[in-house]
Amino acid sequence: MSSDSGSQFDLVPMTGPAAHTDRPEMVAFSLQSKLPLPDVSELPDVTLTDAAEEVPDEGVTPETVGTNPNVPMRIGSIWLDGESLMCSCPECLAPITIRHWLMVADCWNCGTAVLLSAEQEQAVKQLMKKTSEQEPEVLLKTKRMDRSDSVALPYYPAAEPSKAASRLRTMLVYEDNLHWTRRAFNQTPAWIISLLAHIFVLILMGLLYENEPDEGEYITLSVVVGDADQEGGNITNLTPDAEENYELPPPDNIDPNNPEEMEKVNQDREVAEQLQKDFDTDNPNLPDVDSVKRRINEATGTNKTILARDPRVRKQVVSREGGTSATEAAVARGLEWLARHQEPGGHWSLHKFNTQAGCTCQDLGRAITDAGATSLALLPFLGAGQTHIAGMYKDQVRAGLDYLLDNQAPDGDLSAEARGNTRMYTHGQATIVLCEAYMMSGDRRLKQPAQNAINFVLSSQHQQGGWRYNPGQAGDTSVVGWQIMALQSARAAGLQVPNLVLQKANEFLNSVQAPNQLYAYQPRVSPTHVMTAEAILCRYYLGHGRNASTIDTGINYLIDNHLPSKGGMNIYYLYYGTQVMHHYGGPEWDLWNDQMRELLINTQNTDGHRRGSWTPTENHDKQGGRLYATAMAVCCLEVYYRHLPIFRKFEVK
Repeated sequence: MSSDSGSQFDLVPMTGPAAHTDRPEMVAFSLQSKLPLPDVSELPDVTLTDAAEEVPDEGVTPETVGTNPNVPMRIGSIWLDGESLMCSCPECLAPITIRHWLMVADCWNCGTAVLLSAEQEQAVKQLMKKTSEQEPEVLLKTKRMDRSDSVALPYYPAAEPSKAASRLRTMLVYEDNLHWTRRAFNQTPAWIISLLAHIFVLILMGLLYENEPDEGEYITLSVVVGDADQEGGNITNLTPDAEENYELPPPDNIDPNNPEEMEKVNQDREVAEQLQKDFDTDNPNLPDVDSVKRRINEATGTNKTILARDPRVRKQVVSREGGTSATEAAVARGLEWLARHQEPGGHWSLHKFNTQAGCTCQDLGRAITDAGATSLALLPFLGAGQTHIAGMYKDQVRAGLDYLLDNQAPDGDLSAEARGNTRMYTHGQATIVLCEAYMMSGDRRLKQPAQNAINFVLSSQHQQGGWRYNPGQAGDTSVVGWQIMALQSARAAGLQVPNLVLQKANEFLNSVQAPNQLYAYQPRVSPTHVMTAEAILCRYYLGHGRNASTIDTGINYLIDNHLPSKGGMNIYYLYYGTQVMHHYGGPEWDLWNDQMRELLINTQNTDGHRRGSWTPTENHDKQGGRLYATAMAVCCLEVYYRHLPIFRKFEVK
């Protein structure tokens, strides 16, 4: 392959002895360049044709691939390059080869492990099927990026794998452990095998000789098993049931010998398990639970963080990440309150409640944005795995989504009639909802509205990289946080998000970062702990690592000076701070979690129409009122499964 000493990625001809004299020159990338690969949309457009004539641009669907010689062999983000299935890396956009028998790919450039979505797996199957149906004389037509002429290359469909290849693939995929065990045994020296056999016999004889007499049946009551943290000495308590059967663990301060306290634990577990309704049956709208577990175990980076929301795996996740029966019961009661306060038209409101249902709750918000209230209410439902196709609240979620879609403007704006400074807040929150609902349900009817909403975010960005109350205004960190989370949700859902918009957002955060590494609301003003928490979460999703010095400084500042407390109750700060600490992990997360969950459990209302809600206390929280405070508090208590931790591997059994 010839190379280019310049700084651009040029398409260069492959020449020399290795070139085929009976085929036109091939195109290749120079490996000498130090710049990133071009965006995948700029790569040569490869189409199938049986003549060397110009090919018109056409749409493509799984049904038309391979049936029309003028239709590209591409479905969505998957394309066929000769006999290789390709996709682009979601992190660096490098083109990578898919191992179609495993439905995975590994990026050669940045090391990202890519697990194909169900939609992409279907695209691969369609391409493989259509490829096998093509005739050998079908030709590939390649349009060069640097000239308009084109050439025709013979195309040969992939041959069926040989019996030897099929056997090897089956062995590697389904019999991997047996294969390597047999190989290790055959290569182990005989004296080691003999030594191990003798040790086993001696241990067995010792057990038989020292066997103590049976003292009869016994029952262990209230035994608590704990694993000490090596650094901080913290202990995570789990009952035997929680360890083996993944029962929701009780709070740490419960006395297992106190019947009243244990009765409260059992009541909380019953309330929490209501959220599993419709998930224990063979719901045709749900993926196979083993597939869900596999995807969780193979998840890496920021693109698979919502996989643990499935209620069928929740007990495992909650018990391992620091939740309890009390946190899950608080989530269930909060969702019940939100469902009771939905308006007949499918929306929610911050400044009024549904009086037809007899609600007399006080603490109404001052902000007027029904689209914003609807989005805030839907976030915790989606966080608990409830969508418009599955879950006990699917009717409420469907009605809320319909309201947002019915009120979306042609340019993608979801803010509807939001007033004052709520417009871009509302749009960012509603965009997150559409992207998450599309990602969780796979409902293609949501794809284009979600992409339109993202396009509005892109068009509303200020030239210096930020967002504020209205499109085009110079940014502030508070509004920027919601837009970055919307862009992240879109990337995870496979929607189009240009890298440039993320780079500009990163530049805005640089402008509000003070010399002490904390963050301010706007440039040239003093930093605050609230903006620092929000900015650190944005930095996570923009690619900053856990061990970056700018991250550590902010984490230490929040832990040392602003742990959750009733005296400084600020639900907006708790929302961002809780996500930041959960991703960060370690003793810092344990300390934060202990105080956060205790604070929110103890401040949840338990009586009358307020039952299940939270009362806003901080001045900014009062702008949103009781519905806003409740939605944000529930999201905090869902943190254990709402987003998988970015910087550490998580596995379920």
